[in-house]
Amino acid sequence: MQETEDGYLDDVAWDLLPAYRRRTALSRTNMSTVYLAEDLTHHNRLVALKVQESSPGLSERFERESRIALTIEHPNVVPVYAAGEVGRSRYLAMHYVQGHNLRQVLNERNGVLGFQETLRIVGQVAAALDSTHALGLVHRDVKPANIMIEDGTGHVYLCDFGIAKDISTTGLTATGVFVGTPDYSSPEQVRGGMIDRRTDVYSLAVVVQHCLTGSPSTRLSTAPAVHRVLAKALAPDPADRFGSCAEFVHALATAKSRRTLKLSLTALGVVAVLATTTILLSGNNIPLALDRVPEALRGDCSAATPATITCRTREGQETSTELLADQAGVDEAYGRAVRSAGVAKNGDCASANGGEHRYPLTGPAKGRVLCYARDGVAHVVWTDIAARTLTRAEAPQDAPLRQAWTSWTGGTAAFPTEDERATISVSSGANCVRADLDAFPTALAGVTCTPLGIGAQQVSYYRFASLPPLRDQFTGMVAEAKAPVGVSCANAPGFLGTQRHDWLGTDIGQLMCRTGADGALSISWTMEPLSIIGVVTGSDPRAVHGWWSQWHLSPLNRIVEATNAQADPPFPTADERKLLDHIPPVSRNHCVRAAPSLKWRDVGALPAVGVACGRTSGAELVAYYQFSDVTTMRTVHGPVGGQDNDCRNLPEGFNGGSDYSRGGGTGNLRCYTYKETGERGMAWTDERFAIRVVAHRGTSPLAMIDWWTHDAGPV
Repeated sequence: MQETEDGYLDDVAWDLLPAYRRRTALSRTNMSTVYLAEDLTHHNRLVALKVQESSPGLSERFERESRIALTIEHPNVVPVYAAGEVGRSRYLAMHYVQGHNLRQVLNERNGVLGFQETLRIVGQVAAALDSTHALGLVHRDVKPANIMIEDGTGHVYLCDFGIAKDISTTGLTATGVFVGTPDYSSPEQVRGGMIDRRTDVYSLAVVVQHCLTGSPSTRLSTAPAVHRVLAKALAPDPADRFGSCAEFVHALATAKSRRTLKLSLTALGVVAVLATTTILLSGNNIPLALDRVPEALRGDCSAATPATITCRTREGQETSTELLADQAGVDEAYGRAVRSAGVAKNGDCASANGGEHRYPLTGPAKGRVLCYARDGVAHVVWTDIAARTLTRAEAPQDAPLRQAWTSWTGGTAAFPTEDERATISVSSGANCVRADLDAFPTALAGVTCTPLGIGAQQVSYYRFASLPPLRDQFTGMVAEAKAPVGVSCANAPGFLGTQRHDWLGTDIGQLMCRTGADGALSISWTMEPLSIIGVVTGSDPRAVHGWWSQWHLSPLNRIVEATNAQADPPFPTADERKLLDHIPPVSRNHCVRAAPSLKWRDVGALPAVGVACGRTSGAELVAYYQFSDVTTMRTVHGPVGGQDNDCRNLPEGFNGGSDYSRGGGTGNLRCYTYKETGERGMAWTDERFAIRVVAHRGTSPLAMIDWWTHDAGPV
């Protein structure tokens, strides 16, 4: 769908649609507007949101479209997720197809497509139409503008059932009233007469004409066999046409098989010669089937049934591909195969028989594979997520079949792959091996390692392509464990809890501790700047948490680098760079932008440039704030003056404050100890640069003063 100017977005009362966030308008007609929007209740997935203002003449028709669209489930019909009414508007939330409609494609190709491409497109449309006909529905508006082609995949969708008719009931349009698009409508439709599935057969044939000639009204003068097929589909009397769209497309494919088609554009007097096209399949829905069969298997193929394609490779290996309507159907068929084989989840079908796992073992998941042997016959069964298929192959020998499967699917790669190397590079472990991804199905890669340090038995890391799948995975883990939110794993009852964790006050992820069914303890955490989930296991709660506290930030430099690169705007800005220059290099460690919560704690709402660094020999977290002037700085810190309880003299309880002068700078130094937690801290100002510094989570008083004297700054 192509974006258009969004000057009419305010037509919709978006505050009444809290589940959706608008992006832009995609198209508009007199009856409705289609927007590109984010579905906030489903992880911000993109949807095409069709909205129509209620009116007596259109509301009933829109309601019928909603009911029909929600009824149809077919891979070549644009899925509808939700429908409803808010205020004066009705809406349909549909799958957003990133692509172009066939009319736009024709315009880009000077109005003409090749025979093979035409056949591939209309074959998928035919499958969608026959599916709707089986429900007693006639589309009535089949035309290039209502045929969407997805970018990248070439997958075809039929859309816009706004004037579809349920032939089992009385319709909205009375006999004698025409609805549709004249250039693509059948004679009986134009007359307002009785219609049925053959009305859509006629319109689909006009679409074929348009693709091959550049005009819906140009009649083909071609080879006799092709001419007879088109003449039959375009017969004035519906009784003389094909009984289904699939029958028409199959007849067209058969007529064209292994021949050169010559088209005469009689209206223009132009002759176009199309390249020789070989149709390798026979049976119903053939053009649709071929692009769903694994590409490496598209050799000598035929349709065993309308939903099953058998192919024979050049090496003589026979395979059978079952076409399923949706992922639920794929899962059900594959589940039956697994249960029949009796194989548990394990292994690697690229290296040994008797396995069942996702493939590939690293990188984006393509599907699942099952390999086993029975009665002297080797079997491989695998699914394809994108194509919604299940394919089977069998052979007398095990190893050659598994090797062939690897070449057909790219189902394996030697360890470590690039993604696995990237995962190892951010791990706190040694002797890493490939991890099983069944529990992390959306991860790109996983490794399991021997932990560095002490306190843990095993640590695994899982790398994701982006944050949404990582967060979905972790949210599911927390929900499954029923971990209470805001509970620290340092003292969680039953070692069960979850909370956010940070670096220098900047939120970088979430952690969860839990006890497994076997009594094993684990801490799982996300490192969002690196798109990593880590899992460490052990037997003692204090030891496991101690390991996590010590090692989860390794490698800290990579974490800080990624955090700063993802900051908005990227850190540091010019003003932040100036402030960093005032921090002594020895204390300028792993600095980030001061988090809003930390900044509020230290300086309130006053405007200031803030930078947080750590760890130092005196404190774990040191925040530097530069103000526009000294007066504003003093508003936060308080006035200077007085020499009572100089912190440099280590006053009792490390509580005190005094003015100071050193290295050409003057200001006020304060030290304190929180009674509730025992945490020590310091705060001081530098009058030269209007900078206030706050040191949190201090070490010993002596170490803090030594650090402040020699390495704290500003300089």
